[in-house]
Amino acid sequence: MLAVKEKGLLLNIIKHCNKIELKMASLTREKFDADEDIREIICFNIFQIGELAKNFDAEFVKKYGGVPWKQIKGMRDKIGHGYGTIDLDRIWDTASIDIAPLNKYCKEIINKNS
Repeated sequence: MLAVKEKGLLLNIIKHCNKIELKMASLTREKFDADEDIREIICFNIFQIGELAKNFDAEFVKKYGGVPWKQIKGMRDKIGHGYGTIDLDRIWDTASIDIAPLNKYCKEIINKNS
């Protein structure tokens, strides 16, 4: 059984994943590169996911190690402290490749513990 805190964190991660997936659904790389507003929306949601992931305790991270929690938290730090040096290729890859599996995994954790 998940603690209330853990379930809340997962639900919020899912919310931010959903926002990214919605933006990415019709987005091309060219439009991503050309539209600063879209990049900021995607970066903000990736940042929020990392911020939420920082609140899981070590036991949760160990038990649910199906995604790279450490790298997720590290991405948050890169966005938050990048000072204009954010790697757009990395952001694109994260949004287009990594978010859907993270979203699915978080939903599975909740479903298995409901």
